[in-house]
Amino acid sequence: MRVWDRLVRSVHWSVAALVLIDLVNEAGANAWHRYFGYAAGALVLLRLAWGLRDTGHARLAAMTAAASRALPYARSLIAGSGGVYVGHNPLGAVMAYTLWTLILVVVVTGWAQRLDRFWGEEWLQELHSATAYVLAACAAVHVCGAIGTSALYRTNLIKAMITGRKTERR
Repeated sequence: MRVWDRLVRSVHWSVAALVLIDLVNEAGANAWHRYFGYAAGALVLLRLAWGLRDTGHARLAAMTAAASRALPYARSLIAGSGGVYVGHNPLGAVMAYTLWTLILVVVVTGWAQRLDRFWGEEWLQELHSATAYVLAACAAVHVCGAIGTSALYRTNLIKAMITGRKTERR
């Protein structure tokens, strides 16, 4: 079944690549770190705007509804049940919102460091760096969650984010 449209998939993989590249690209070494960060932030804003307009599984209202069921879903996973979702499962929706928030915080703190008001402020640099590392950790958890969920429910979530189609086998 069709799950993710081309814009959602393109933004997802582009943001993933930009964040990964930026994490290994030293900030002081060149301007590309800043440009990649701004691009990732712009793509997150595009995705959020798309989620307000979309009528499918990428709709923010659908994701918020799913996220509101995160604790019961986590309990059901621990109990050995859980369930298959066509769109984001509750923990996936929470993770999407978490990643988007962290990306925007990293972008804003990076941008603010270039302002006269905050130039050379150590606390802002530390916040920027710490948030970037939390983002990296959350991205790793996201990847592990996608792989684990794929294995648990025998549905290839990574392939679905590449092709836009999801097959479920139980």
